[in-house]
Amino acid sequence: MAQFTAQLTAQLDRLGHHGVRRGGHERPPTLVAVAHGSRDPEALRTVHALLDRVRALRPGLPVRLGHIELNQPLLTDTLAALRGEAVLVPLLLSRGHHIKQDIPAAVAAAPHLTARIAAPLGPDPLLAEALHARLAEAGRP
Repeated sequence: MAQFTAQLTAQLDRLGHHGVRRGGHERPPTLVAVAHGSRDPEALRTVHALLDRVRALRPGLPVRLGHIELNQPLLTDTLAALRGEAVLVPLLLSRGHHIKQDIPAAVAAAPHLTARIAAPLGPDPLLAEALHARLAEAGRP
């Protein structure tokens, strides 16, 4: 988790304070974390903990959550409630159907927004290391 936090902090630092002027007349784009959704309540707790960390690192950044399925709020509902600019950050581990179809379709259904879609979390070497660590903890070398 420490490596992930360090990577997240570095990426947020690269974003800087885009859209924020000293007078406060302009808002930064809203960061929309896009989670898959899960029946496992631990998954939702983990996503909320991650977003709490992002909010702590960037207190002036509006941060929202949208799920592709299974949990509320759904991505389409989150986007419908927003105005202005948004950056969607898929909390997904691959570049599959949700990245290629579902997320762009949700953005297309929100023409009132100016939206950009970031790359998914994976594939990434940190994810492979985390998977290996979890398997080792479970007794699978």
